[in-house]
Amino acid sequence: MIVVAAAALRTIVSAAEAHYPDESCGLLIGRRESDGPADGRIVVSEVREGANVAPEPRRERFEIDPRLRLQTMRALADRPETIVGHYHSHPDRPARPSRTDIERAYEPGLIWVITAVAAGRAIETAAFRIERGLVFRLELLVADAPA
Repeated sequence: MIVVAAAALRTIVSAAEAHYPDESCGLLIGRRESDGPADGRIVVSEVREGANVAPEPRRERFEIDPRLRLQTMRALADRPETIVGHYHSHPDRPARPSRTDIERAYEPGLIWVITAVAAGRAIETAAFRIERGLVFRLELLVADAPA
């Protein structure tokens, strides 16, 4: 299960709509409430929007600027939160991992949050874990206040 702060989800949805017809992307910041990525809750308290630095066409792929990841890791060094995953949008495609997403899932512990955008409007946001080519949909709950 993944719990996302309402403000963080609004940022994800706003970015998806603003960057349409390209994919938006960013990092999920939070904490795991267990030792393993498959067990327990993951609480996302904030997001860091990133530039999509993938080669064109960006409506079919994303790549988070590596500088954002390094800056975020440094900023979180003295905090209990960490990078727990990333988000991106799927312009005019479903909110589920594409074949490209599955092939590029290099870190099995990271959560994937995907927002489907149709004609510039976000229509669905879903969360996944991808391990060894297998996709697991996670229950996504929205919290009004930090959990």
